[in-house]
Amino acid sequence: MTECVIDAGKNYPYTDSTFLLIARLAPLIRKYSKRFAVPPLAVAGSIADEYNTRTGMRRYLDWIQDYAVINLLPSILIESDHTYGHKSKLLNATRNDLGPANINLKTAKDIYTQFSSSFPKKMGWAELVDYLLTDEGTVLVAALVIKKGMRDMAAYLVGRSTELRDALLVTYFKQGPSYLSRYKRRLTQDSAAELVPGEGCRSYHMRMDLAKALGTP
Repeated sequence: MTECVIDAGKNYPYTDSTFLLIARLAPLIRKYSKRFAVPPLAVAGSIADEYNTRTGMRRYLDWIQDYAVINLLPSILIESDHTYGHKSKLLNATRNDLGPANINLKTAKDIYTQFSSSFPKKMGWAELVDYLLTDEGTVLVAALVIKKGMRDMAAYLVGRSTELRDALLVTYFKQGPSYLSRYKRRLTQDSAAELVPGEGCRSYHMRMDLAKALGTP
Protein backbone atom coordinates (compact mmCIF):
# COMPACT_ATOMS: atom_id res chain seq x y z
CA MET A 1 0.00 0.00 0.00
CA THR A 2 1.19 3.51 -0.82
CA GLU A 3 2.17 5.48 2.26
CA CYS A 4 0.05 8.46 3.24
CA VAL A 5 0.30 11.24 0.68
CA ILE A 6 -0.54 14.81 1.66
CA ASP A 7 -1.22 18.05 -0.11
CA ALA A 8 1.47 20.16 1.57
CA GLY A 9 -0.31 23.37 0.67
CA LYS A 10 -3.64 22.41 2.22
CA ASN A 11 -4.11 22.52 6.00
CA TYR A 12 -0.54 21.34 6.60
CA PRO A 13 1.61 21.52 8.64
CA TYR A 14 -0.29 22.13 11.89
CA THR A 15 0.27 25.44 13.64
CA ASP A 16 1.66 26.03 17.12
CA SER A 17 -1.81 27.06 18.30
CA THR A 18 -3.16 23.67 17.19
CA PHE A 19 -0.59 21.84 19.29
CA LEU A 20 -1.32 24.15 22.23
CA LEU A 21 -4.99 23.14 21.95
CA ILE A 22 -4.10 19.44 21.95
CA ALA A 23 -1.87 19.98 24.99
CA ARG A 24 -4.75 21.72 26.77
CA LEU A 25 -7.17 18.95 25.87
CA ALA A 26 -4.67 16.15 26.56
CA PRO A 27 -6.10 15.07 29.96
CA LEU A 28 -9.59 14.83 28.45
CA ILE A 29 -8.35 13.05 25.33
CA ARG A 30 -6.54 10.46 27.44
CA LYS A 31 -9.55 10.11 29.76
CA TYR A 32 -12.17 9.50 27.09
CA SER A 33 -9.89 7.46 24.85
CA LYS A 34 -9.38 5.08 27.76
CA ARG A 35 -13.08 5.06 28.67
CA PHE A 36 -14.21 4.24 25.14
CA ALA A 37 -11.21 2.07 24.21
CA VAL A 38 -10.18 4.18 21.23
CA PRO A 39 -6.68 5.29 20.13
CA PRO A 40 -5.86 8.69 21.67
CA LEU A 41 -3.80 9.79 18.69
CA ALA A 42 -6.78 9.24 16.39
CA VAL A 43 -8.89 11.47 18.64
CA ALA A 44 -6.13 14.07 18.90
CA GLY A 45 -5.50 13.95 15.15
CA SER A 46 -9.20 14.43 14.38
CA ILE A 47 -9.50 17.47 16.62
CA ALA A 48 -6.20 18.91 15.42
CA ASP A 49 -7.00 18.55 11.73
CA GLU A 50 -10.25 20.46 12.16
CA TYR A 51 -8.94 23.11 14.53
CA ASN A 52 -6.03 23.80 12.20
CA THR A 53 -8.48 25.12 9.60
CA ARG A 54 -9.49 27.96 11.95
CA THR A 55 -7.13 30.60 10.66
CA GLY A 56 -7.56 34.19 9.51
CA MET A 57 -11.13 35.34 8.87
CA ARG A 58 -12.39 31.75 9.24
CA ARG A 59 -11.54 31.88 12.96
CA TYR A 60 -13.75 34.92 13.54
CA LEU A 61 -16.59 33.63 11.40
CA ASP A 62 -16.56 30.33 13.27
CA TRP A 63 -16.65 32.15 16.60
CA ILE A 64 -19.64 34.25 15.49
CA GLN A 65 -21.44 31.15 14.25
CA ASP A 66 -20.77 29.21 17.45
CA TYR A 67 -21.37 31.86 20.09
CA ALA A 68 -23.55 34.54 18.50
CA VAL A 69 -25.88 32.49 16.27
CA ILE A 70 -26.30 28.75 16.82
CA ASN A 71 -25.99 28.70 20.61
CA LEU A 72 -28.76 31.31 20.90
CA LEU A 73 -31.31 29.17 19.07
CA PRO A 74 -33.93 27.30 21.12
CA SER A 75 -34.25 23.52 20.76
CA ILE A 76 -37.68 23.81 19.10
CA LEU A 77 -36.25 25.90 16.26
CA ILE A 78 -33.30 23.56 15.74
CA GLU A 79 -35.69 20.60 15.77
CA SER A 80 -37.74 22.35 13.07
CA ASP A 81 -34.59 22.73 10.96
CA HIS A 82 -33.87 19.04 11.47
CA THR A 83 -37.41 18.02 10.52
CA TYR A 84 -37.64 20.06 7.34
CA GLY A 85 -34.03 19.37 6.42
CA HIS A 86 -33.10 22.41 4.34
CA LYS A 87 -29.73 21.89 2.65
CA SER A 88 -28.40 25.40 3.28
CA LYS A 89 -26.39 26.03 6.45
CA LEU A 90 -28.00 29.46 6.61
CA LEU A 91 -31.43 27.85 6.88
CA ASN A 92 -30.59 24.69 8.80
CA ALA A 93 -28.74 24.94 12.12
CA THR A 94 -28.07 21.18 12.18
CA ARG A 95 -25.80 21.50 9.15
CA ASN A 96 -23.38 23.77 11.01
CA ASP A 97 -20.08 22.67 12.55
CA LEU A 98 -19.45 23.62 16.16
CA GLY A 99 -16.60 23.84 18.65
CA PRO A 100 -12.84 23.60 18.12
CA ALA A 101 -13.22 20.26 16.31
CA ASN A 102 -15.88 21.61 13.93
CA ILE A 103 -18.26 18.79 14.83
CA ASN A 104 -21.38 18.82 12.69
CA LEU A 105 -24.46 19.31 14.88
CA LYS A 106 -26.45 16.56 13.14
CA THR A 107 -23.51 14.19 13.51
CA ALA A 108 -23.34 15.04 17.21
CA LYS A 109 -27.07 14.37 17.56
CA ASP A 110 -26.69 10.99 15.84
CA ILE A 111 -23.82 10.14 18.19
CA TYR A 112 -25.90 11.26 21.17
CA THR A 113 -28.79 9.07 20.04
CA GLN A 114 -26.53 6.03 19.62
CA PHE A 115 -24.44 6.55 22.78
CA SER A 116 -26.77 8.56 25.03
CA SER A 117 -25.68 6.69 28.17
CA SER A 118 -22.13 8.00 27.63
CA PHE A 119 -23.25 11.62 27.96
CA PRO A 120 -23.40 13.31 31.38
CA LYS A 121 -27.13 14.09 31.14
CA LYS A 122 -30.15 14.05 28.89
CA MET A 123 -29.79 16.71 26.21
CA GLY A 124 -32.06 18.45 23.75
CA TRP A 125 -30.69 20.24 20.70
CA ALA A 126 -29.85 23.46 22.56
CA GLU A 127 -28.13 21.61 25.40
CA LEU A 128 -26.13 19.61 22.89
CA VAL A 129 -24.99 22.83 21.19
CA ASP A 130 -23.80 24.21 24.53
CA TYR A 131 -22.01 20.95 25.31
CA LEU A 132 -20.17 20.88 21.98
CA LEU A 133 -18.77 24.32 22.76
CA THR A 134 -17.03 22.98 25.88
CA ASP A 135 -13.70 21.17 25.93
CA GLU A 136 -15.31 18.10 27.46
CA GLY A 137 -18.12 18.00 24.92
CA THR A 138 -15.70 18.35 22.03
CA VAL A 139 -13.47 15.52 23.22
CA LEU A 140 -16.27 13.17 24.30
CA VAL A 141 -18.11 13.43 20.98
CA ALA A 142 -14.87 13.19 18.98
CA ALA A 143 -13.91 10.03 20.88
CA LEU A 144 -17.35 8.52 20.26
CA VAL A 145 -17.13 9.28 16.53
CA ILE A 146 -13.82 7.40 16.50
CA LYS A 147 -15.48 4.55 18.43
CA LYS A 148 -18.22 4.39 15.79
CA GLY A 149 -15.56 4.45 13.08
CA MET A 150 -13.78 1.52 14.69
CA ARG A 151 -17.04 -0.44 14.64
CA ASP A 152 -18.02 0.52 11.11
CA MET A 153 -14.57 -0.15 9.64
CA ALA A 154 -13.53 -3.06 11.87
CA ALA A 155 -13.09 -5.47 8.98
CA TYR A 156 -10.86 -3.02 7.12
CA LEU A 157 -8.60 -2.06 10.03
CA VAL A 158 -7.33 -5.60 10.55
CA GLY A 159 -3.67 -5.96 9.63
CA ARG A 160 -3.09 -2.22 9.29
CA SER A 161 -0.25 -0.57 11.16
CA THR A 162 -1.18 1.51 14.18
CA GLU A 163 -0.24 4.67 12.28
CA LEU A 164 -2.35 3.86 9.21
CA ARG A 165 -5.27 2.70 11.34
CA ASP A 166 -5.31 6.04 13.12
CA ALA A 167 -5.08 7.89 9.79
CA LEU A 168 -8.07 5.92 8.50
CA LEU A 169 -10.05 6.80 11.62
CA VAL A 170 -9.21 10.49 11.28
CA THR A 171 -10.43 10.37 7.68
CA TYR A 172 -13.65 8.73 8.93
CA PHE A 173 -14.03 11.56 11.45
CA LYS A 174 -13.63 14.09 8.66
CA GLN A 175 -15.91 12.45 6.09
CA GLY A 176 -18.34 10.36 8.11
CA PRO A 177 -20.00 7.09 7.00
CA SER A 178 -19.94 8.23 3.35
CA TYR A 179 -16.19 7.52 3.42
CA LEU A 180 -16.88 3.83 3.94
CA SER A 181 -19.83 3.82 1.53
CA ARG A 182 -17.67 5.12 -1.30
CA TYR A 183 -15.06 2.47 -0.58
CA LYS A 184 -17.66 -0.30 -0.69
CA ARG A 185 -18.80 0.96 -4.08
CA ARG A 186 -15.18 0.75 -5.27
CA LEU A 187 -15.05 -2.84 -4.07
CA THR A 188 -17.88 -3.74 -6.43
CA GLN A 189 -15.64 -2.66 -9.31
CA ASP A 190 -12.31 -3.84 -7.90
CA SER A 191 -12.36 -6.61 -5.30
CA ALA A 192 -8.71 -5.92 -4.49
CA ALA A 193 -9.27 -2.23 -3.68
CA GLU A 194 -7.91 -1.13 -0.30
CA LEU A 195 -9.41 1.41 2.07
CA VAL A 196 -6.89 4.24 1.95
CA PRO A 197 -6.66 7.29 4.23
CA GLY A 198 -7.35 10.76 2.91
CA GLU A 199 -7.21 13.83 5.14
CA GLY A 200 -6.01 11.59 7.96
CA CYS A 201 -2.61 11.51 6.28
CA ARG A 202 -1.92 14.97 7.67
CA SER A 203 -2.14 13.65 11.23
CA TYR A 204 -0.10 10.63 10.11
CA HIS A 205 2.79 12.91 9.18
CA MET A 206 2.36 15.07 12.31
CA ARG A 207 2.09 12.04 14.58
CA MET A 208 5.26 12.62 16.60
CA ASP A 209 4.32 16.23 17.29
CA LEU A 210 0.80 15.22 18.26
CA ALA A 211 2.14 12.55 20.61
CA LYS A 212 4.41 15.12 22.23
CA ALA A 213 1.52 17.54 22.76
CA LEU A 214 -0.62 14.72 24.05
CA GLY A 215 2.07 13.43 26.39
CA THR A 216 1.99 9.87 25.05
CA PRO A 217 4.80 7.63 23.74
